[in-house]
Amino acid sequence: MEWRKLKNLIILILLTVNGFLLVLVGIRREDSARYERSALERTVQVLEQGGIQVDIEAVTAADGLTAITVERDVERETRLMSALLDEEVQGDNRGGGLYLYRGKLGEASLRTGGELSVEFFRDDHWRTGRPEDHAASLLKKLGVEGALTGQTDEGEDVVLRFTQSWNGTPVFSCEVEFVYREGYLTTLRGTLLMAAEGTAETGQTLTLPTALMRFSEGLGATGDVCSAIRAMEPGYRGTVQSLSGGVRLAPVWLVTTDTANYYLDCVTGAAVRLPGQSFGAAE
Repeated sequence: MEWRKLKNLIILILLTVNGFLLVLVGIRREDSARYERSALERTVQVLEQGGIQVDIEAVTAADGLTAITVERDVERETRLMSALLDEEVQGDNRGGGLYLYRGKLGEASLRTGGELSVEFFRDDHWRTGRPEDHAASLLKKLGVEGALTGQTDEGEDVVLRFTQSWNGTPVFSCEVEFVYREGYLTTLRGTLLMAAEGTAETGQTLTLPTALMRFSEGLGATGDVCSAIRAMEPGYRGTVQSLSGGVRLAPVWLVTTDTANYYLDCVTGAAVRLPGQSFGAAE
């Protein structure tokens, strides 16, 4: 009987200690979040004094993002092309990282780095009254996670634009367009990574206050100017590493300003203006 009471007392003491530790951790997290918010607010004030307005609610930290190396898997690509074209197809290796696939419903080409082009033959198999759902289902067949980021009407064509995600994080350099005409899917073009997994590197990303200051300094060094930072969204930017098709996904912020958009490296703080954007031209 005495041992039972002692055991219950020990359990009670342990529960009390654990509860205290949980409260202590929660307090420290709140203090850390409060400090980070305060540092961000002070940084925004400094930038505003320099003539750059920042939407503080539209900038997001890149905590937990590390670079990832994704190797090309031709066997997996062949299986996915078969699923997409709804029949078993074999890749025709044309050299230089180019593979061609052809079936009764269409033909596709895949290049190093994930460059993809598919022409669909006119067939009721590709007819739909709901292009958005249809395109999303085809991405799923390709083993790709993606989100609709744009839709435009170009004459008789309806063009849907999707951005790929890797474990829930957008890969800004991997976008595809589905083109529909008269209810039929005609074309799929863009860049996709169809590997099942990648190898993560170690590293630590910049804090938001540091990243904002690095971005401002980078603009000054290149002669670019802006008067507003409208958003900073963390994600990945892919670069081809070898002819075998390996791609390195580097963590970056997509920085949207009133003059142009930029990639800001989450580790080094280096800023690169997106291709095709003219400096000084408002969005």
